[in-house]
Amino acid sequence: MERDERYEVNSKGELIVGTPVTLSTSQRKNMIKEMFSINGWRYTLLEEITSAHYHIKLENSNLEISNTFHLYHGNIRKEDPERNREEKKIQLGTENDPREYMENALILGFYVYENKESLSDTVIVAWPIEEGKNYPANPSLRVNMRTDIQVAKNTGYYVDKETGKNLVAFRPEFIYHYIDNYKNLQYTDASAVQSGEVRGDIVSNIDELQRVSSGENILLYGVPGSGKSWTIEHEYCKPGSIVERLVFHPDYTYSDFIGQILPVVAEDGQVSYKFTPGPFTNILRESYNNPGKEYILIIEEINRGNAPAIFGEVFQLLDRKVEISAFDDGYPIGTSEYGITNMNIAEEMYGKDRKTEKVRIPSNLSIIGTMNTSDQNVFTLDTAFQRRWDMRLIENDFANVNPILADAEILDTTVTWRNFCGEINKIVVSNSAGITSAEDKRLGAYFVHLRDLKFNEDMGDLKDYDALRKKESKGTLTDEEKTQIAVIRNAMRQNRKFPEKVIKYLWDDAFKFNREAIFEVTEYQSLEQVIRAFMYAKGLDRFKVFKDNVKNAFIGAEEE
Repeated sequence: MERDERYEVNSKGELIVGTPVTLSTSQRKNMIKEMFSINGWRYTLLEEITSAHYHIKLENSNLEISNTFHLYHGNIRKEDPERNREEKKIQLGTENDPREYMENALILGFYVYENKESLSDTVIVAWPIEEGKNYPANPSLRVNMRTDIQVAKNTGYYVDKETGKNLVAFRPEFIYHYIDNYKNLQYTDASAVQSGEVRGDIVSNIDELQRVSSGENILLYGVPGSGKSWTIEHEYCKPGSIVERLVFHPDYTYSDFIGQILPVVAEDGQVSYKFTPGPFTNILRESYNNPGKEYILIIEEINRGNAPAIFGEVFQLLDRKVEISAFDDGYPIGTSEYGITNMNIAEEMYGKDRKTEKVRIPSNLSIIGTMNTSDQNVFTLDTAFQRRWDMRLIENDFANVNPILADAEILDTTVTWRNFCGEINKIVVSNSAGITSAEDKRLGAYFVHLRDLKFNEDMGDLKDYDALRKKESKGTLTDEEKTQIAVIRNAMRQNRKFPEKVIKYLWDDAFKFNREAIFEVTEYQSLEQVIRAFMYAKGLDRFKVFKDNVKNAFIGAEEE
């Protein structure tokens, strides 16, 4: 086993061994920009002095920060074999002396887990820039994988108070706390700085009266493509809102959502067990600790998982406080009306000393779910669950759809998406379709994207394509013909988007049990035949796969 190896226990309790990622300068630059572009930050790169030394401006209205900083940064990477295999280092590679910028100078090291290069899979480690300390041209700063990085990954925030070096390690979402307190953290006696329980100290001073009171539970439902996700982005996600998005599915569990206890292997080989929070607990912790910010948890396809089972006892927290009473408990409107006992969640939210306290959803956290009313083979949301949500039907209407999409012509035809969709939906909801819950089978206004409707004229006459394919199978294509067939295939991929998405849906789902309602089933008896006929035709002839009355309805709607 090499000395630069790391240890990590995955969700299955298996021991993982590997090495950290070494980011390029450009990757690190992008990660820095991303980190300071969320959660209320405004970041400006004033000067790139060296590849490891930036002069930057940081602004954050929530923290009342507006200042310039000299940022020294680098990778936390594997150590030479002579040293402890668990010790990593950062080399700044700069000839500039940080003491010149003592007033606002930061040293940040980026530790990224193997095969992962996203900000969420990163731990930041910061060191003090101290007066009187001699910084060489290429200073090397040390960090321990187990005692520093692993703790920060698990708990969110860690301050070294044992060695006296005042090392601080944290997940990127805690950068706000570091920047707000870096002088105190770096220039005080290490023994006076709290360790991994920093969150407990933060939350103890939270004034609930200052918390944003906008929290609600909203469930958006409607036909596929009716604009549920569009509505969330344009009506509910405000500038500055911190959004977490996830999707329920049949295998999604309470442990995935809330968290679970997993084994942790210590340095001496001893196995202990620690609660690992899920996305709900994580956003609960963050929203509680940041009362002035608005958080939104979006659950897509909420009825594709067993939602009541996934929520478990958290189900009770969905009852929100809607008014201030004479015997008020001090919590703002939008907070969970009733608290529950869950020591694992409480410890994440409040710290170890308050893990017996009741857990509530704070008023600055909203939960928004979406579901398609037409989905089959999904879980039913019982009445007790649904009544805890504000239900909102997203009407399938082109009124708010961008005209560029609504009035876009389908491929090389003169039929617009608006009129095609409208005429098909009339048939879907008519008695002639003979479909159970036919209303839910309508095409949504956002069922397609604009790119699905665009036509690539390079496809040409597909009879030429068939001739080229025959030559291709015999291996007799010329270089010019090879180029030609490649161009045709690229055009076909574009022009197949509409029939593969829309016509397939109509054949396989909406009219699955009554295809003769719209299709010429005597001539086209399989989806393969329908798609081929649509592709090989031109202009309005593409719609010959539909019955005459249906085809004429499209064309007639355009002529009105």
